[in-house]
Amino acid sequence: MLIIPTIYIWNQQSVSVYKGDINQIDRYRRTPFEFAGYFINRGARHLYLVDLNASRFPDPEHPEHNVNKEIISIMKKEIDPATELILGGGLRSEQEIKMLFETGIDKVVLGVAAEEIYSKSVKTYGEEKIIVGVQAKGDEVITDKKLDFPLRVIDFAEKLPLSGITQILYKDVFKEGTQINPNYDEVDRILHMTDLKVYVSGGISKIKHLELLKKLGVYAAVIGKAFYEHELDIEECLRV
Repeated sequence: MLIIPTIYIWNQQSVSVYKGDINQIDRYRRTPFEFAGYFINRGARHLYLVDLNASRFPDPEHPEHNVNKEIISIMKKEIDPATELILGGGLRSEQEIKMLFETGIDKVVLGVAAEEIYSKSVKTYGEEKIIVGVQAKGDEVITDKKLDFPLRVIDFAEKLPLSGITQILYKDVFKEGTQINPNYDEVDRILHMTDLKVYVSGGISKIKHLELLKKLGVYAAVIGKAFYEHELDIEECLRV
């Protein structure tokens, strides 16, 4: 199982988010570059960057959308080139994805709102380059779409292979920043009912959480706050 540290970036600062609420954030003294170096020096070979400004303001024409672009564009040049960089946050256009890959980003995470470009992105860049990120409240997908009934995570996940998607990042925002535990039940459901590679985020803060996720068959554990606040030691995690 891969261990992937997350660097959340808000207004060019490193932050953590509580239960998906951008109004409830903790700021950290280390810059995104310093966190990246810290993780890499301790053995990380994968990093997940989350552009929270772009996520909150997904329109590329909005001035807030581009606040972190300079940091992201030079990140690959500032770190060990062997480190895989994954980027998520507000990606909804083929043009943005193309620009990110040109700057050295290795994989992108497309949200539920980018569903219409899943197929084209996979055909253009390959299935290994595209991850679909699902933010959920338990088993219910968080979406801006007006629906007659809640969209269940498993129903959404089961349709992803039709677009060529082979990877999913599941985050239960009820768990985000709480350091309680991941949503094992929903993770297990996705693993048993699909053949997707499953990345898990939210609530991971103990070695026993990682051991159980690995036992379930999770492909990657994505961890933020527990690393920032030293609840978990990355070198120990990499040995799980």
